[in-house]
Amino acid sequence: MFKINRVSFVSFIAITTLFTSFAGISKSEEITKKITLSEALELMNEYHPRIQAAQASLRGSEAGLRGMQNLPFFAKFSPDLKIRKQQSALGIEVTDAGLRQEIRDTSYGVARAYYLVIYSKQQMLLTEHILTILSKNIKALEFKMVLKKTPADESSLLKLKLGYAEAKDKSSLAFTGYARAKALLIEEVGGRKKVGLLEPNEKEFPNYKLLSLLTPAFIDEMVDKAVDVREEVVKSSKASEILSLEVAAQKTARFNPKFRTFASGSDLHYIPIGVQGRGENFSPESITIEMPSTLVGKKVDRVARAQSFADRGAAVEESTRNLIRLEVRNAFQLLLETRNRYEELKKVEPELNKIINELLENPIKFMTPEDAQTFERAGRMLGSFNQAKFAGVDNLADLERITSGVFSVGLTCPATFTNDGKRIK
Repeated sequence: MFKINRVSFVSFIAITTLFTSFAGISKSEEITKKITLSEALELMNEYHPRIQAAQASLRGSEAGLRGMQNLPFFAKFSPDLKIRKQQSALGIEVTDAGLRQEIRDTSYGVARAYYLVIYSKQQMLLTEHILTILSKNIKALEFKMVLKKTPADESSLLKLKLGYAEAKDKSSLAFTGYARAKALLIEEVGGRKKVGLLEPNEKEFPNYKLLSLLTPAFIDEMVDKAVDVREEVVKSSKASEILSLEVAAQKTARFNPKFRTFASGSDLHYIPIGVQGRGENFSPESITIEMPSTLVGKKVDRVARAQSFADRGAAVEESTRNLIRLEVRNAFQLLLETRNRYEELKKVEPELNKIINELLENPIKFMTPEDAQTFERAGRMLGSFNQAKFAGVDNLADLERITSGVFSVGLTCPATFTNDGKRIK
């Protein structure tokens, strides 16, 4: 047998316990990082799998063009090679637009989730204040009833308890909504395994004064500008060019009854063009070009069939432009509606907060039916005001996506307008 020095053994146990404690802390007490929206967007660009997938698609398209440029010498005599290179180059522009679109869509998702956390926390705090007020008043009334009870007191106590039960239910929903919003933010940024626990650094929404800007002429201007730069329009336009080039490619094969198309050597036969709306009231339709991998028949028949696919491509482009015009216009009208609602509630917000704060400080004041009615209305309107603040910022972030940054207050991309509606040159 061997002997263990007592001092060494005790030291070993102490060190082991210390490291075990550290390990427990690292596993069970993950630190929540407070970040700004811009920091959240930086993390999104680095870690989000949808953006990484779009980047991989772009690299694949670039590799495809290099493959055509590096074909063996004998393959360079193919009569349609020049056209295939043109189509492949256009394909790179399509996938590049797809990457930009993915960044726009995901950035909106991050911004929406970011401010949803702030909104959910404000609602949670509001319900906590209401519960505190009701609880204090229930105790105060119960104490009064011990000294002197009246039938009116019994009725008031019942109403207070019913109100407390309802507020408790809303508080639970608000707490759950806050937790879900934080989970959504983490997933929109890139996932917990990659970014850890996150929480907004801000506690309040940014304030924008844009009502005077939203005139019919301004909206028309934004619609016309947005439709020319939207990534879906770029994709549909380039796809239409690819299909038109296929007509020329089929003309190069004079005596071949079965001739391949660009779809046989690339993934350009399926280019999703659909307007990818993420708003609550917009239902996007998937619109795609069509092209089989080979066309069969005499040259005149192959050319005619390729032309029909090219005509479809032109129709897809026109349809995409029309959908985007409608989407942009509807988004501005929704912003106008939410800003008007916000401005009206903003006028009474100080008085609403005053009512809640006074009741928090002096619950005895809340004893009359009139006070109860005022309190109930104040709580409901403050909740509506919080929702209006969130809806306004959500609309602005979505407009930055919908207009591809033509209209921006700097939430998800560089600002083109200041907070008070002035153009940034």
